[in-house]
Amino acid sequence: MTTSAVPVATGDELRPRRLTDVFRCNHRGRNLLLATCLDDYMNANALRVKSMVCFECSQGGCNRETFAADADTEGLLDSEIWARLMADMKDPELP
Repeated sequence: MTTSAVPVATGDELRPRRLTDVFRCNHRGRNLLLATCLDDYMNANALRVKSMVCFECSQGGCNRETFAADADTEGLLDSEIWARLMADMKDPELP
């Protein structure tokens, strides 16, 4: 039996950088996709939902800064970001 293990980023030098990267969330105590972390972190802080564990989360803030820095300076994530935006905006009724 073979199982495909998803690598989990640990340590500061291995911060998640792509939306599909998995890392260990310290506050939730489980592995999360970077995309989920960024969504929850941004929603909790933009909407000021203090009851969410992601509100003012230092790990979420670091993840956001790392992701934004990569996207802005290196341009490595442009195609990934664009593809996700297009998928989110696609009309399900169109072919």
